[in-house]
Amino acid sequence: MNSFGKLFAHLFDHQSDPEAGRRRQIYREWDRQRRQAMGPSDLAEIDAIFSRNL
Repeated sequence: MNSFGKLFAHLFDHQSDPEAGRRRQIYREWDRQRRQAMGPSDLAEIDAIFSRNL
C-alpha cells in the first residue's frame, strides 16, 4: 500500500512542480547515502555535502 502512495505522489509531484520533484530526489539519495555510511564521521560528511545543495 505504501509503495502505491509513493508512486502516485511521485507522478503528481513531477507534473505539478518540477522543483519539488528535484528536492524529493535529493532527499531520497541523501537517505540512501546515510544508510551506507560506516560511522558518525561519514554521516557528518554526507549531511554537510547534501545540506549545501538545499
